[in-house]
Amino acid sequence: MMSELVHFSSLPEHSHLDSAIVAILSHGVDGAIYGTDSQLVKLQDIFVILDNAHCPQLQNKPKMFFIQACRGVEADRGVDQRDGRDQTASPSCEQSDAGRETGKVRLPTQSDMICAYACLKGTVSLRNTKRGSWFIQDLTEVFSKHAKDTHVADMLVKVNACIKKREGHAPGTEFDRCKEMSEYCSTLCKDLYLFPGVSDRL
Repeated sequence: MMSELVHFSSLPEHSHLDSAIVAILSHGVDGAIYGTDSQLVKLQDIFVILDNAHCPQLQNKPKMFFIQACRGVEADRGVDQRDGRDQTASPSCEQSDAGRETGKVRLPTQSDMICAYACLKGTVSLRNTKRGSWFIQDLTEVFSKHAKDTHVADMLVKVNACIKKREGHAPGTEFDRCKEMSEYCSTLCKDLYLFPGVSDRL
């Protein structure tokens, strides 16, 4: 897996392409996934291969990662929703921009990346034995419907909403009525549309 990713990161085509997508479906633990040789590959090692330092052809270009794998062994038993909504105020803070120096533009080592995970840290991801993993089902459905006019981060919010509604049905097992919650993290610096301009022509 690592050798394939290294080969992928070195492709000269990246210089004239707009973005890159890496989708990985496997078993996993917190922070790592299993390869076909049953060895763990750290997700951070995968991100590094395509970062600004190791793949300069993709600097300032969005890199999308979709990780379908467990991130732990805990099953989310869920909680019962109560009526009403608590209002919590979060403290605000202000921070000035870092001092700007004249000269060569520098980039953070990792930027312009967005990574979507099937489940929360420490929990298992769930699947339907006939239709496959919940996350991949909802990801493909949402992207198929909305990629023409919605940016990627907003589509992943829709995926989160779909996953939130799902509930395991496996009477007599530990997974009956279990829940799952997908999440994403992002260092994107712009809204990312997979088909820019298409919505303008519709």
